[in-house]
Amino acid sequence: MHTKLWYFERFRLISALNDAQRQQLGKVTRMLEVKRGTQIYLPGDPSDQIFLLKSGVIKISARTLDDRQVILAFLHPGDIFGELAVVDDAPRDHMAEAYDDCVICAMSRDTIMRMIRETPEVGFQITKLIGLRIRTLKSRVEELLCKSAHARVAHALLELADRHGVPDTDGVLISLRLSQGDLGRLVGLSRETVNAILQEWREQNLLEMDRRSVRLRDPERLRWIAAQPATGESSPDSPRRSN
Repeated sequence: MHTKLWYFERFRLISALNDAQRQQLGKVTRMLEVKRGTQIYLPGDPSDQIFLLKSGVIKISARTLDDRQVILAFLHPGDIFGELAVVDDAPRDHMAEAYDDCVICAMSRDTIMRMIRETPEVGFQITKLIGLRIRTLKSRVEELLCKSAHARVAHALLELADRHGVPDTDGVLISLRLSQGDLGRLVGLSRETVNAILQEWREQNLLEMDRRSVRLRDPERLRWIAAQPATGESSPDSPRRSN
């Protein structure tokens, strides 16, 4: 089994530390194995820890004013979450849940603040991370306002392929147990709308999907669909897969 320090090597945040600091960090952090479906924190919980994802997938979500769940992101190994604990001691405003069996490392707010004081590069990396998350959310809002339903689903699948996919001779395999409901919550669409779009794409041989994985058989055409504006739903005139 890999050691805690081996896992630390995979995080840019930790790479700024020297060997002695990493050894000390290994003594004051907790490695946790969490099962699929485990809620790591909920809205209203204190922002007193930051987490490093070592293996598995984490789902970050929030509730709208009308109590609908919106998925903000799926995180993969090497990602950090709960990072706002560094800049704000307000309670959590979103939920983190294990979407698969995961191994995570929990670090207290006091520990991360001490790291920042001793190694300013750590603070710089966290600032970059927060900036990236803000830009990503801004892009998501623009997409919801300006993109067609087909484009939103295509873009979401391509992003998942970039982060979780493995290319093979039949396209790109995304080994993620993604339900149609969760895909809808990721792109702001009903499960019924997502189901209709996926069924259309199955018939066009653009993808295959089961309970354990999604295979994008024609990523190039999906990229074309993802680029279309709100009035540009996929049509028979869109580029076809070459035989």
